[in-house]
Amino acid sequence: MKRRLLGAIIATLLSLSIQAQIKGQDYIVDKNGDVVISKIVETLAMQKNDIYSTSLKYIEDAYKDTKYKIVINSSEKGIVAGEGEYLQFHEANYFPYSYFLNAPFLLRVEAKDGRARISIVLSFYTGKRSNINETIDIHDRISEFQPINENQDERRRLYNKAFPVLYQKCQKTLNEVEESLKAMNTLTPDTDW
Repeated sequence: MKRRLLGAIIATLLSLSIQAQIKGQDYIVDKNGDVVISKIVETLAMQKNDIYSTSLKYIEDAYKDTKYKIVINSSEKGIVAGEGEYLQFHEANYFPYSYFLNAPFLLRVEAKDGRARISIVLSFYTGKRSNINETIDIHDRISEFQPINENQDERRRLYNKAFPVLYQKCQKTLNEVEESLKAMNTLTPDTDW
């Protein structure tokens, strides 16, 4: 009896800790139900076209976490976006199933003179749920499950653990784009020629 009570207390504290971490994270749920994680990079000594070109090059060349398919490419508007996917970013076993989660996303960079907004748009968890007898495709809207929708108890354990991992992956990608912009930001033409 004491072990059950102790186990329940520990589970409750872990759940509260995870929810507190999520609430401290910066994201919004847009009108379409998509989760948007953004970062604005200020004070770039670059023009809109240079920021756009650097962002396009990043999306064309980045293969660290994913390979992108360019879906928006507007040099006039200074917007470039690529679709990618975090493959098997989270695995979990909850008897009798094993879960292998993916997350398709859209990486979008909007350029203005001296600044850029970098956004990642997430809509669904995809992947597989399997046991010995069957394999089922997963296609769950991220915003409909915990920790974002605190009223949903279905697959609570799975998604309360998966979302922080996914969020960290997104932050890593945002930081990589920012680093590529700042690396180009330091390159200034030599006027002594």
